[in-house]
Amino acid sequence: MAVSKQSELPRRIFMSGMFDMRNFGDLMFPLIARQRLAGMDIVPVSPTGNCTGFADALPSIPLSQMMTGGGTAHGILIGGGYMIHGHKMHFLEEYASGGLRDYAGPGLWLGATLTAAVRDIPIAWNAPGVPHPFASSHHPLVDAAVCAADYCSVRDKGSLELLAPPIDAKVRVVPDPVAGIAQFWSRHALEAPFKNLLARKGSWGDARYLALHFRNRSLAKLGVPAAATAIDLFSKAQGLVPILVAVGQTHDDDVLAREIASHLTAPHILLDDPVSLMEIAAVFAQSSLYIGASLHGYIAAAAYDVPAVLVALPSYRKFQGFVDHSGRGEDLAKDWPHAFAIAGQRANRPTALPDHLLGALDRHWRRIEQAFSDLTQRRNQRLSFLQQWLRRGAEIGGDAWPHLPFTQRGAE
Repeated sequence: MAVSKQSELPRRIFMSGMFDMRNFGDLMFPLIARQRLAGMDIVPVSPTGNCTGFADALPSIPLSQMMTGGGTAHGILIGGGYMIHGHKMHFLEEYASGGLRDYAGPGLWLGATLTAAVRDIPIAWNAPGVPHPFASSHHPLVDAAVCAADYCSVRDKGSLELLAPPIDAKVRVVPDPVAGIAQFWSRHALEAPFKNLLARKGSWGDARYLALHFRNRSLAKLGVPAAATAIDLFSKAQGLVPILVAVGQTHDDDVLAREIASHLTAPHILLDDPVSLMEIAAVFAQSSLYIGASLHGYIAAAAYDVPAVLVALPSYRKFQGFVDHSGRGEDLAKDWPHAFAIAGQRANRPTALPDHLLGALDRHWRRIEQAFSDLTQRRNQRLSFLQQWLRRGAEIGGDAWPHLPFTQRGAE
């Protein structure tokens, strides 16, 4: 009997996340998933499907296409990042059209679960984060989504507590998947992109570098002039050349980096215009020290054995969550003055991520692969989620809501 050509094609997996934003960590998730799930066709899904401008980022399709479009799919992968929430995203201009701000956030996980239920395909969670607790009225639907997942994981204990899953639901706590970045791009592979960056910025190659990331929320009462003064003093004392890295232009990291750079007196490099994800990763891998407010900046630096300090201001649970995995609680700083004090002690003392952390990621990806191997394992739970969705929709939308697909006439 001839083998069907369709059966020879790789399994097509939708992967939902904020992949239409110029944010380093978010855009690394599909790349790492494609490497770890070799043989599967990873199709990133974002609210808009817009291009980020990074040539090495995987393009995404819009959320609407995953939910209502045609084409075969064999599974859905949620995350990661801070995406398990029900917030409206009115602060993002990118989502202003078509009411997208109202549902872009929950659409990427609740909408993805609905899609899995309708298509009757497996769904797995790629260790996303939960930023806030859910209202009691939301828990029946949230609980049903958790139970419908063939494999459910979050990235820290804080997220597990805020998710508050049903007692009988199995939710694993695993490290943020970006911690595996060095298995995707080796330190050696990032040498050339770093040299190209130095050439692009008209800098020199024989210096030692300090990678810095600032975000507005982390400055608090310090202010831009004081931050620049602290950088000048620290970099001169340590013999380092600062590189100000904008890892999340959606969060105006580039604007803040330019403002701080304008107050610096010491030689420095301003990376407010990264041309690729690889260029950003190269800064973390090739620097001698990292200090910053970006969790994924810290994780990437640590993955390349670069001494790193994480400015945990505000003190989100995700910060403590990752250092709990790595056993490096001493890397957490409560503010920028504290960070520079710690960094002075960390310089020239690289510490590799522990083997058990990387082993946990290996098991994580094996479980995801296994989840996509059985199309029927959680079929009943997916059906229960669909029933809960319809019930909740009818409660909110009234008796007419379930009948709108028939009573609302479209184009003839």
